[in-house]
Parts: sequence; C-alpha cells; structure tokens
Amino acid sequence: MSRTAIHELTALLARVREANGRFPSLLWRAARNRLWYRREKRIYAYEADRIGRLPAPRLLRRDQVDDLRFYERTVSWQSPPDTYRQEARARLNKGEHLYTLVEQERLVHYAWLQPNHVRGEDVAVGQVFFPPPGSAALYDHYTHPEARGRGLYAQAICQLLHDALALGKAKQAYIYVYADNGPSRHVIEKLGFRYVGSLIQERRLFAVRCFPVPAGGTFRTAPL
Repeated sequence: MSRTAIHELTALLARVREANGRFPSLLWRAARNRLWYRREKRIYAYEADRIGRLPAPRLLRRDQVDDLRFYERTVSWQSPPDTYRQEARARLNKGEHLYTLVEQERLVHYAWLQPNHVRGEDVAVGQVFFPPPGSAALYDHYTHPEARGRGLYAQAICQLLHDALALGKAKQAYIYVYADNGPSRHVIEKLGFRYVGSLIQERRLFAVRCFPVPAGGTFRTAPL
C-alpha cells in the first residue's frame, strides 16, 4: 500500500470517527491499536558488584509452591489458577525459584528468579535477547491490587538480586519491562538498574518492523 493510500485511509477513518459518536470512536481506537502501534520492551541490568549496596530484605518465602493455593486471577492476562500452578511446577523443575508472600490467605506478591538466564524472548516484540554468560533474570513479578503502594515490588527485587548472587553466583541480573509500564520502570530505575537497550516492534497497517535499539555495550538479539 502506497503512502498516499495510507493517508487517505487514515483520513477516511478519522471522518467516520467524527461523524458517528462514541461507538465508532471505540472501534477506531481498537483498529488503531491493532494496525498502528509501537511496542517497546526495555532491558535493564544490575551488576553483581553493586548488589551488596542494596537492602537485603527477607520478606518473601522461596520455593514454597503450596503458597500458590492462594493465587488469584485479578487481571485478564494472568493465567487461570490451575494453569499457573502447573506452569510453576515446570519452572521449579528447570531450576528456577519461586518467591511468594501470603497474608491472611491471600497471595499478595509473587516473583521468579531464573539463575541461569541464557535468552529472553517476547512474541509481542518478535525478538530474542541473548544476555552474556553468567546472567540471572528476575521476572513475572505481580502485586495483588489490595497490597499495592507498600513497596513490595522494590523489596522483592532486592531480595531476588541478593539471591541471584548467593545461589547462582551471577555476574549480572536482568529485568525486562514494557516502556508504557511507568510504575514498574520507576522502581527499577530508582533501584539503580542500568538501561541496556530496547526491543521494538512497530506496525503501520500491514507492515511490521522488529528491531533492537542498543544503549551501548554488548547487545545480542535475533528475530523470533
């Protein structure tokens, strides 16, 4: 499709939106989100020689899979409880570590540590990031809506970073976050993670482009 045709189609959809009120507006946003978007996944690293300067809370229990009986699905993107418990057992069998905090029979925070992190892939951005040898990854953090605003995410990250050093002798630990997740980015950056680069997927109608944007240093990626 030519640039002129794209502009004409965009203008037509805009006129339909203006002419027909709220319902077409919702359709417009849905179509735009599918056909015209930019997704960015940011990659951050924390070097092992800096971990000792962080607080060392012991707030979460490690590898207590029974705590997942209190797992709730509070947002649509979370796995159903039985599915998540099955996924958790598979992760534990691969040597990953589960961290949980239960209060009054509610799982208020959970997180995962991957001591031997060799690839970070994401279908949403169509790429794989290959960290250097000796890397760990912190991922799948989630705080229950009823427990937010208490700093659980920051405390969990600190605990997992110390364990990445103690359990896996990691040289560095990685964490990933989408660029539009402002609260998580704020915590990660405030703790002192170093921005490594981004994996980006752009869609302009029927054309999709996936590409990395390194921030310097070693940055190995590949398309999915």
